Amino acid sequence: MSSAASTYAQAFERLPANLRSARHEAWQRFEHEGFPTRRQEDWKYTDLSALAAAHFALDGTAFDAPSPVLPGWDALRFVNGLRDHGDASAPAAQLVDDSVTALNAALVRDGLDLRITRNQQSKPLLLSLGSGAGMSHLRHRLHLEPGAEATVLLDLRSEGGDALSTSVFEIQLEANSRLHLLRIQDLGTAATDLTRTEVHVQRDAHFDYVGLDLGGALVRHDLNVFLDAPGASTDVHGVFAPGGRSHFDTHTRIHHVTPHTTSRETFRGLIRDKAHAVFNGKIVVHKDAQKTDSEQNVASLLLSPGAQVNAKPELEIYADDVKCAHGATCGQLDDMAVYYLRSRGLDRETARNVLLYTFAHDVLAHVGNQDARREMQRRLLTRLPGAQSLEDLA
Repeated sequence: MSSAASTYAQAFERLPANLRSARHEAWQRFEHEGFPTRRQEDWKYTDLSALAAAHFALDGTAFDAPSPVLPGWDALRFVNGLRDHGDASAPAAQLVDDSVTALNAALVRDGLDLRITRNQQSKPLLLSLGSGAGMSHLRHRLHLEPGAEATVLLDLRSEGGDALSTSVFEIQLEANSRLHLLRIQDLGTAATDLTRTEVHVQRDAHFDYVGLDLGGALVRHDLNVFLDAPGASTDVHGVFAPGGRSHFDTHTRIHHVTPHTTSRETFRGLIRDKAHAVFNGKIVVHKDAQKTDSEQNVASLLLSPGAQVNAKPELEIYADDVKCAHGATCGQLDDMAVYYLRSRGLDRETARNVLLYTFAHDVLAHVGNQDARREMQRRLLTRLPGAQSLEDLA
């Protein structure tokens, strides 16, 4: 491998000999392929070339930011790729299908391995993923047995200098189970995060996702949902609000594999300063997936002259008895709406923030748990300048 990747090679060599042996194939794949390039269609708008030459600290620096307090929730915290208390225990890597997941499989040290037993409704879980400067790699597995239900909130944050984190979530939902997965990405301005979430949904099970992306220098989230049996359904919603010179890239893939499956997808973007957002959402209706019912919508607001967005909804349909719709819009705040609110006594900044908050709230309203919804609303308000006057709305 070229000297550009010496940081990753050093990290691999520091692993115990037994782990290096078990992960040799994954390491060889990353070493051979390197990071994805913009020549690949899925990475057309996201440049990872700087990562190849980057040198990250092998031992992460201190991370002291407190986790949110959500009454009645269980909490588990990982710092710099290791759990805060207890022994490290990474689930065996099953998903290794590109160079990023190969890097994660080669270097992962810890992660959550959660199984909810049949017909059990577990307490909500706050999973805090924090890091200082350096590298961290986590792999998580969630398995819900038939009839089980769980709510998990992921809280991603970082402090300090340059940081690279990779995460892989492998999720299995058996028949009639329900998972509510929430994600707040609020990383520091020097952080890069590459996350892959892979979900398989069985008969009459439901996967519900709401994400809020707020921070980070370069953030990529690949969310792939497979509706593998009749009656499987998913709701996938998100808000991305990059500022500064951040680059956010969200790729979703919803696969309707069998007949009688349903999906709904809504994303809202608030792009300001010199930030760049990318959204690519693909719905794939497989050959035998008759009676598919799918809707997808993404809408973005450009709040500054230098803000950019590339949004592309896609449909691939190989069945002939389906109901599918998708759409994308991009624009700016309606001056007439701002004028109307100002005529009711609001100053210009407050009027703009009311409209922005309302635009994003359509997505956050899908969060069923009240404590989690308030936390996500509160964190969104921190990204609206001068929005303290709106805190009563959260």
